Amino acid sequence: MNKILVILFLIITPFLKAQVVFNTSHHNFGELNTEDQKYFDFTLTNAGKVPAFILRIEEPYGIDAKFSNKEIAPDSTVIVRIKYTPKRKGKFKKDVPVWVSVNNEPITFTIEGEAKTFDINESLACPDFKVNKQPVDLKSDLKINVIDVNTKKPIENATVEIIWDGLVYKNLRTDKNGEIIQNLKWDNYYFVVNAEGYGTKEQDVYVNKNNNTIEFQLGEPTEEELAIVEDTIPVEPEIIPEPEDTISTAALPVNLYAPNNVVFCIDVSVSMKQKGRLDLLKASMIELLNGLRTIDKLAIVTYASSTETILESNYVTNKAEITKLIQELEAGGYTAGGKGIKKAYQVARSSFIEEGNNQVIIATDGAFNLDKGDKGILSDVEANLKKGVTISVVGVKNEKWTIKSMTDIAETGGGHYLHIESFSQAQQVLMNEIKTNSRKK
Repeated sequence: MNKILVILFLIITPFLKAQVVFNTSHHNFGELNTEDQKYFDFTLTNAGKVPAFILRIEEPYGIDAKFSNKEIAPDSTVIVRIKYTPKRKGKFKKDVPVWVSVNNEPITFTIEGEAKTFDINESLACPDFKVNKQPVDLKSDLKINVIDVNTKKPIENATVEIIWDGLVYKNLRTDKNGEIIQNLKWDNYYFVVNAEGYGTKEQDVYVNKNNNTIEFQLGEPTEEELAIVEDTIPVEPEIIPEPEDTISTAALPVNLYAPNNVVFCIDVSVSMKQKGRLDLLKASMIELLNGLRTIDKLAIVTYASSTETILESNYVTNKAEITKLIQELEAGGYTAGGKGIKKAYQVARSSFIEEGNNQVIIATDGAFNLDKGDKGILSDVEANLKKGVTISVVGVKNEKWTIKSMTDIAETGGGHYLHIESFSQAQQVLMNEIKTNSRKK
């Protein structure tokens, strides 16, 4: 009977709203000695509305894994405990794919490190869960209040979207008391709150046991919000016939848009943690990714204290894997924008598409010092424009005084200065830019 239920579940799951997210997909043990703990607990959280099941796991040599539970109920978390037992000294890196019923592709957890010692007689078995199967101390109830800014009365039926790592995690409505209580893992979230006749408010919140209440006051928009709306050019929806080819997406039919070679240059300095900037940027990148085609190339370069290429330029054939990389972006360190731009240009030139749109998109919240520390940027931008690579600059909730340097870089590089201040802008600004630059003459 259980087998029949699982088979039926697998058949109907694609038609149900379900999503399994994880805390991290990578763990580095560093140096491992005999006495060190050799396992790590990953978590899988069901952010959907239907149960999910762990179907199977691939365990490469030296790996043993245990689950706190194979069924992941909606709004619940299970632990995937993965142990590596070294049988020789040296560096190791192991990929452990886990198949979940609601995903078409496996979730791959990666562990790595360097074994400094080993015990040939050590057991391969992964330790059992002795106390709690669920990390109950890592979640809290968040109370959300939505009230009228003028009367202070509760607003019933207001919509509350909770964005987690660039994706809509929850879509909720307030009760007659203008309240919602939602159990959430301790983490950063971005909230988009709207009520008919009251407008929209957005805010980033870090949820934990000491920060478990948030209030949104909705009412007439402020002068600053009106200025943002005036600065935003309305985008008319483009009516596109159903494509007859297998390459086009609804956003980018091949008969209208040339191939794209896009290199994201992402500021992951510590200031991008603030005001939900990184969440908005992730949402914008994922929205663009969903509209790209298999003839388009994408790469991601990050910069803060150092510069790193986290996604080499490749044709967009595995959107699930790229989405996972985007969701895992984290911020920390100081800003070194000049080095990041140089690296992004190198990647763009090495993956150049003849008669295509070759474009670097730099996303940041900070200004560039074009007179001193970053004075070489404009000449580098000019040189690369002559080689056919344009650059556009996205300011994410940036201050007004940063706009001039961003605009100077974009105009010198044949691109545009773009601005993201809200979730709705995040959903359209990058795709609009790509469509503008890749439109066939």
